[in-house]
Amino acid sequence: MAQKAATLEIAELMQFLRSSLHDLPDERKPGNNTKYQVEDAVMATFSVFFTQSPSFLDHQRLMKSNKGKDNAESLFSIEKIPGDNQIRNLLDPVPASTIFMTFQKVYQWLEEKGVLNKFLYLDGEILVALDGTEYFSSKKINCPHCNCRNHRNGTTTYFHGCVTPIIVSPNQKQVINLSPEFIKKQDGCQKQDCENAAVKRWLNKNHQNKYGYPVTLLGDDLYSRQPVCELALKQGYNFIFVCLETSHKTLYEWLEFLERSGEVTTVEKKQWDGRKNLIYRYRYTSRLPLRDDDSSLEVNWCKVTVINEKTQKIIYQNNWITNHKITENNVE
Repeated sequence: MAQKAATLEIAELMQFLRSSLHDLPDERKPGNNTKYQVEDAVMATFSVFFTQSPSFLDHQRLMKSNKGKDNAESLFSIEKIPGDNQIRNLLDPVPASTIFMTFQKVYQWLEEKGVLNKFLYLDGEILVALDGTEYFSSKKINCPHCNCRNHRNGTTTYFHGCVTPIIVSPNQKQVINLSPEFIKKQDGCQKQDCENAAVKRWLNKNHQNKYGYPVTLLGDDLYSRQPVCELALKQGYNFIFVCLETSHKTLYEWLEFLERSGEVTTVEKKQWDGRKNLIYRYRYTSRLPLRDDDSSLEVNWCKVTVINEKTQKIIYQNNWITNHKITENNVE
C-alpha cells in the first residue's frame, strides 16, 4: 500500500517558530507596561505574510467587524494583539538571527519525513538558489547599519537587503527557505556592505555537511567570481553560476580559441511546447580559466539557446560555469 506523503501543517510551522521565541530578549525596563509579550509581537509580524495586510491589527479588527471574530488566537496563538508602534518598540532591539534556528528545525523535519527526497536532482543533490533582495528603502528613516545610495539631486536613499538561500527543484512547485544573510554595514565598519560580501559570510557560516546531502549552489553572474567559487568548493559545495561575457573577458577569450580548435561540443534537441517546435541548442566545454593569472580556478562552461524553429527567432539564451563535469548526457 502506497505511503501517504508527509505534509507540514500550518500548526506545526507555528510551533517551530514559537519554540524559538521563549528566550527572546525584552529591552523594556522593569515596571514598564508589559501588556504585550515579545512573542506576540513576533507572531503578529509573521502573520502579515498570511493575511497580506500591512497591519495585522487592522486586519483582525476588520475580520471581527465583518465576521464577529478574528483568527489571531486560533491560527497564531496570539493572546493580545499589539499595534504597529508596539511591535516596533518590542522588536527593533531584537536581532533577527535569534529565530534562525526555526529554519533549521523545519529543514530537519522535512528531512526526517522524507520530503527532501522529492527535491533531489543532479544525481541526488539538493539545489540551493542564492539571490539578493532589498526589503527596506527610505529617504528619511535610517540606522547605523543602512547602506545608502547618493543621488544626483542631492538626496540619499537608505536601504537594507539580504541574500536568500532557497532549496529549489525543476520537479517541484514548492520551495524551502533557509536562513538568510543580511546585507548591511557590519558592526564597527563604515564601509558599505554588498551582496558579494554577504554571500561569503553565508558560506563561511554554512558548511555543506549541515544538509546531509551533496549541495549544488545556483546563482547569477555576481557569484561567478573566483573568490566566491573557491570558497564554495572549500565549504563542500558544487556550483552552477551564470557567467556573462561582459564580466569574464579571459574565460571567453579561451572559449573563442577552443571553438576554433573544435573543442566546443554542440547538442541540439527539439521540443513541442503545445504551440510550436522549439530547438534547444546546448554547447559546452571543459577547463576554462576563470581569470587571467596562474592561480586561476578552472571551470566547465555551457550555454543554452532556445530557438523558434519556424521563425528562427531566439527566445532565450544564457551561459553558466560549473565545477560539475558536463557531458552530452547531463548538459540538458
